[in-house]
Amino acid sequence: MARVLIIDDDIAVVHDLASLVRRLNHEPVQAASCAEGLGAMADPSMQIIISDSYLPDCFGLDNWIDRLKAKTQDRPLILITGEPSEELAAKMQGKGIMAFLAKPFELAFIKGLLAQATQAIQDPLLHAQP
Repeated sequence: MARVLIIDDDIAVVHDLASLVRRLNHEPVQAASCAEGLGAMADPSMQIIISDSYLPDCFGLDNWIDRLKAKTQDRPLILITGEPSEELAAKMQGKGIMAFLAKPFELAFIKGLLAQATQAIQDPLLHAQP
């Protein structure tokens, strides 16, 4: 069982992700803002992070991604966005993000990513990102 931090200001997305995380026998922890998310990430028991890329209290996408990566400390990070673009996808390359998904996404796809992330936290050497 992993603790999965879900950072998103969209209540429906958080609800759906939290329900899926629970069904997969993991523990969801919710945060609705950058400030809440960063505070929750200070807890080392948060093992997997799923975060929206755009939140109202962030100071720009690049700043948020840099802060997320600094706080994740090699924990699996899945980034989601409601406003996908080629520019955004290009910015995410090379940032060490496990996956970058556009909303709406299939919960089955998240299920597979959570399985990969869980395996990565159990055996980090086998799943180290280049």
